[in-house]
Amino acid sequence: MSVANAITLARLPLLFLIVGLLYSGSPVVYFICFWLIIVLVLMDWFDGYVARMRDEVSDLGSILDIALDRVVENVFWLVFFDLNLVPVWVPLVFLSRSFIIDSMRSFVLQRGMSAFGMMHTRAGRFLVASRFMRATYGVAKVSAWCGLALGMALSKWLPPDSIWFILVDTATRGLVYVSVGMCLARGLPVLWDVRAYLGVSLSDEK
Repeated sequence: MSVANAITLARLPLLFLIVGLLYSGSPVVYFICFWLIIVLVLMDWFDGYVARMRDEVSDLGSILDIALDRVVENVFWLVFFDLNLVPVWVPLVFLSRSFIIDSMRSFVLQRGMSAFGMMHTRAGRFLVASRFMRATYGVAKVSAWCGLALGMALSKWLPPDSIWFILVDTATRGLVYVSVGMCLARGLPVLWDVRAYLGVSLSDEK
């Protein structure tokens, strides 16, 4: 067990600690969750940094990192749905996309291609593999989660017609929709580009 992989796995207990705290009913705890979500996301960056610094980059590390990303993403959307903060179709979109796209990528990985290397169209490379889009997508999701947690705290402290509550609530709803849109926009190119490795196309390449 490398240090980087240990950091990756440490995200799991922190995630479920945050989930438990989100059900506490305390505005102070909700505000703490706001910061813990940020810590959880920074750990995702930190494990990669440690892996590169200590020369611990490995296939296992990459798989664990992707798996934890999926767990964090889907657990948060399901919890916020259960707390009546997002409609049911939001977690359904993310869950469906996770299963379908990751299955396609597993198929391509067996053919010797990487998750990002399989993207051969210009639009696909930009939407799926570019650092800009990956970072933008990540920031949108994290900002939405943080906004939802902050909104839970403010709903206990401020009246619903407070300008600050309205601003946070409106911005958060917008970020949720942006996250869903980017989820779909980054998933569709994978389904399009994977065609090159299916059926006749795969035989033609041989």
